[in-house]
Amino acid sequence: MDSRRAELLEKYWEAETSQEDERELRSLIKEAQETDETEEVKALFDHFESEAKIELDESFDDAILELISEEEETKVISISGYFKQYASIAAAVIVMAVSGYMFVQNQNQYTSEDTFETPEEAYAELKRQLLVVSNYMNKGNNTMNELASLGKAGAEIQDLTRISQASEGLELLSEMNVKNN
Repeated sequence: MDSRRAELLEKYWEAETSQEDERELRSLIKEAQETDETEEVKALFDHFESEAKIELDESFDDAILELISEEEETKVISISGYFKQYASIAAAVIVMAVSGYMFVQNQNQYTSEDTFETPEEAYAELKRQLLVVSNYMNKGNNTMNELASLGKAGAEIQDLTRISQASEGLELLSEMNVKNN
């Protein structure tokens, strides 16, 4: 009996027993002689039995519901909602500040000043500036014309290579003539 009880106890502590094994173990513990080990296990089983017999009455539900209703409602503050609210306000303030700064800068940039005393001076300066631009444009046109003439030179160089190829062909013919004679 002691070996069977020891075997069942070992299985019980390893959580490997079935319900039938546990019933057999309880009966073996109740019949066993009082030792330190059996007293502890017997006290454990007695505790389980007494706890299994406890039942809640109708007043338990009422008491719990009353405790719930008496407790003050706590306000839950969501950090993400708090952050979103103030972040959107901060973003709007930043956008307004930047747009205001840029508006003021644009207003300061476009203030016009008269640089010439008379319209004739302004006309003379305009003519001078247009002549400078015209000179630059003419230089660009001249460069383009030179590049175009280089393109024509390339065609002439190709003609020269054809002549050299023809001369090589003539040399071959002259060698053939020598061999025939």
